[in-house]
Amino acid sequence: MTNTEGRDTMNETKHMSERDQRILERYAEGATLDAIGREEGITRERVRQIAQQLGGPGAQTARAARQAVKEASATQARESFLEAFGPLASDLAHQGFTRPATIARIKNLFPAINTDLAEDALKMSSIVFDQDNSADTFSNIALEAGVWYLLGAELRLKPDHAWAAANLPQELLDELGSHLVEASVTADELATILGIIGAAQRTALEDPTLTITGSRYNELRAELLEAMGLKSAKGAKPWPPTRQTIMKRYEGWNDALESMGLALATKGRQKGLLIFSEEGYAQAIVDFISAASVSSIEPTFASYGQWVKSESVLGIRRPSPAAIRNYYGGWLTALRKAPRLVPTFALESPADTPNTLAENETRTTCQTA
Repeated sequence: MTNTEGRDTMNETKHMSERDQRILERYAEGATLDAIGREEGITRERVRQIAQQLGGPGAQTARAARQAVKEASATQARESFLEAFGPLASDLAHQGFTRPATIARIKNLFPAINTDLAEDALKMSSIVFDQDNSADTFSNIALEAGVWYLLGAELRLKPDHAWAAANLPQELLDELGSHLVEASVTADELATILGIIGAAQRTALEDPTLTITGSRYNELRAELLEAMGLKSAKGAKPWPPTRQTIMKRYEGWNDALESMGLALATKGRQKGLLIFSEEGYAQAIVDFISAASVSSIEPTFASYGQWVKSESVLGIRRPSPAAIRNYYGGWLTALRKAPRLVPTFALESPADTPNTLAENETRTTCQTA
């Protein structure tokens, strides 16, 4: 063998050693046989042979390494998502959004997000979301107790244990005890909560002007959940319930206050009345139901949106689907409540339906004259 041939052999051996070393390192790190083969330009079977011949990790060890790499990557992805969207998701949760609704809302504004990653990240986070069935989770007295408690907290009332013991129904004590144990609330803390509820009810008997706005209720609720440690209560249905849950049960915030004997909240404009009047909202629902009946379509939230667009083409402005849902607290509530609010608008036939309330008023004026 010539000197040149000897040097070539040594270089080839050195080259193979470097490649084999890379293969062993990548295999130990958890890379798959296919991935290594593509990187080195050889078959997966050849990678397996090299790893086996040179004492590389066994198949089970390699699988464990791959799983560790996969989990580390998933953890990093979740952390990145929460860093970017965690504060927004937490804010939506405090507003009463469920996890699926939160993801859908973020997806609408940030289409590039991976919904599976979002679901995984938020499920593993400490954020507590409202439940789809939360409206059915609490009884009426438990819903109202949440308002009483936060009203008492807002007024900084001292617990009135004696009044609470004499007047609060036993089913409320039992129900709150059951719900709050999920948040690791102690017996003393539960007694304080019940005492403040009692103090608020007693104060309301003395002051008929007592009230609380829905927005303030939600702010106080968010502070309470964090103070009580409910952020880490995975899967819990946190009490007090959200404002949306109360509005869904009572068909409106002021309806709930009225049911409890509290003064109606008057701060700020009435929900949804910036552009359309109360009659305008009700008329839109009545007209839509009439049009849906003529067209033999279901009066769904989606079909209402299509109807609003068709009305706009005709130059008729109607409340948007979102405005309707916000005003009534839900689509089904709108269907149930609007006709009841304005029964005189339920005309006998679609042909008699006026395009606008103004036309109806003009017609009435002419008839009167």
